[in-house]
Amino acid sequence: MINQTDLKYFIELTQTEHLTRASERLGITQPALSHCIKRLEVELKTLLFVRSKKGMKLTKAGELLLQSSQNLIQSWDQLLKVVHANSQEAVGIIKLGCHSAVAQFTLPQFLGEFLKEYPNVEFQLTHGLSRHMTEQVVSSQLDVAFAVNPLGHPDLIIKEIFKDEVSLWRSKKCLNPDVLITEPNLLQTQDIISKLNKRGFKFNRIIESSSLEVIANLVSHGVGCGILPERVLKAFDIHKYEKIKDSPVFHDRICLVYKSEFRKTERGRVLIEATISKLT
Repeated sequence: MINQTDLKYFIELTQTEHLTRASERLGITQPALSHCIKRLEVELKTLLFVRSKKGMKLTKAGELLLQSSQNLIQSWDQLLKVVHANSQEAVGIIKLGCHSAVAQFTLPQFLGEFLKEYPNVEFQLTHGLSRHMTEQVVSSQLDVAFAVNPLGHPDLIIKEIFKDEVSLWRSKKCLNPDVLITEPNLLQTQDIISKLNKRGFKFNRIIESSSLEVIANLVSHGVGCGILPERVLKAFDIHKYEKIKDSPVFHDRICLVYKSEFRKTERGRVLIEATISKLT
């Protein structure tokens, strides 16, 4: 049976036309997304995509499904918003997005007490790069997000929660000072690497990872030096690390990002108040 999640995964794939990018934005594995699309094609008894090295393009049947599914999801989401907006209690699902590393030092500080206080609220968590999370709030795929250095948008309300610093760190017992471990997709990483080169820092080997948590763990075990936010290290054990002298610093703003219509719902209002009171 086709469900709303299947259709949302399908719509995301039509926007990226690439399994890997779509799965990253959805916060699921690529095999899980492939299985979902296969299930849709079996259920509908037709091909939805033409697959090639350049990506995935919709078939005629896929185009028809896209139009119908978008209308269906929009109608359903609008119905939920109307029902929840008129409710006098906090109830319903909150779709919250944030980078997995940001989740380590934000969610534990308020989520447990929040769920206990509001038993009729549920959460759907999505993880990915902050710019992707912000895009999904704009497109109403998410209700709210913790975003690092979000760009302004006329539809968005951006509330700064706290600041952070990204710099070059190592273990106090670093075994390989010539090894640099980075997340290359982050703008902060790109900026710091550029400044490191100008300041004469030299690394003979580079290890790339899409997980800041993995980088922090590797650095703590002396594998090499890592470009990391300070708050990520505090979520592990800041005492295991030391900031490398004369390394450049990138200043981050961690913000709560949402639309005005989310704030008007009771579940939105109480979530915003809870995060601001607990995290600021």
